[in-house]
Amino acid sequence: MRALKPGASINEHGIVYTKLANGDGRWTVNVMVARARHHQVVGLESEGYTRTQAEEVVAKLKAQKRAAAHGVAGSKQVAPRSVKAAAEDYLEYLEKHDGKDIATKRMRFKEHLTPHLGILSVARLTSDDWLAYVTIRKGEGAGPATINRERSALLHMLNTMRRRRMLAVVPELPRQKEPKGKLVYLTPEEAAALLKAAAEDQSEHAHPFVMIALYTGARHEAILGLRVRDVDPGRRILWIDKDKAGEREQPIPEVLAKYLVKLTARRGPDEFLFASKRAADGRLYQISSIFARCVERAKLTKHVTPHTMRHTMATNAAHAGLDAATIQEMGGWKTRAMAERYTHAASMQVAMSALQERLEPKKARRVTPKLHGKARKSDKTP
Repeated sequence: MRALKPGASINEHGIVYTKLANGDGRWTVNVMVARARHHQVVGLESEGYTRTQAEEVVAKLKAQKRAAAHGVAGSKQVAPRSVKAAAEDYLEYLEKHDGKDIATKRMRFKEHLTPHLGILSVARLTSDDWLAYVTIRKGEGAGPATINRERSALLHMLNTMRRRRMLAVVPELPRQKEPKGKLVYLTPEEAAALLKAAAEDQSEHAHPFVMIALYTGARHEAILGLRVRDVDPGRRILWIDKDKAGEREQPIPEVLAKYLVKLTARRGPDEFLFASKRAADGRLYQISSIFARCVERAKLTKHVTPHTMRHTMATNAAHAGLDAATIQEMGGWKTRAMAERYTHAASMQVAMSALQERLEPKKARRVTPKLHGKARKSDKTP
């Protein structure tokens, strides 16, 4: 394949490798399955795709066609259902089995997945259907990260159906490539300005939210769901009941523990820290407008969102010398790789400081003027 000229291709059993003009290689499949021609781009060689992934696509495609022809595999065979009906059943199943992040999954299906894919048969859903959905969502202004989160919700539903023996095979849903974003966090001065602005805000929830977010790095959904009983100042922890990473204990520093003692004084154990009389279940679900007002008052010029507090906590922890495993536990990240992003950035700053010290030692910078001074005095000596 390396000897191929740009534009040339190799085709073996419907698996095609094409050499591109920029030197990269593209894997595609072009096969006949159940009397229908199926063409699909698998991925680029530079992105790590190989013939193995192409063969897996063909295998899944054939299995999916068999399922569409013969129905759902297993003893729990049911009549073909639409994506909309399957989503309703899936969300109900999560409610009964203590599923995670149900509110977010429900939102993704209700606002995006069901309106565009709802009428399709879930057993006959293909990667082409998904790519058509991606095109629509991009036309609506959705970015790769947003589309990938919707993909995760749909895949979780399909995999749950397969585990329940309600679906024979899960189709290949290509993931969108996300550009690496700039790591945005607050400096100590910016954090102090934001806290001051939050303290001066008209909302009683502004300052508590910023305090908890800055000192824990917890996700804003988890913070807004805190009750008084979830605060344990003695052990210096918060009990996170529902979070993306599941239930966990969130460590907090002494300054936040003392702050929360005052905040929760004279409140019942079941009261929400961020209560709202207007909400159906008595608590806030969004704090974006309040937070944006505080950012504006603090005169922060960078793009700061509630999630920026999470980056700020992790970055400060990394600069304090904490390792990736500790930061992962503090922030509740599912994988070590997420925490290593912050320790890597911190280690690079330390490395650059060390390099500067080697190239411009302080001692040399202090000695040079003295030497010049002595030289001038010697010039005046007769």
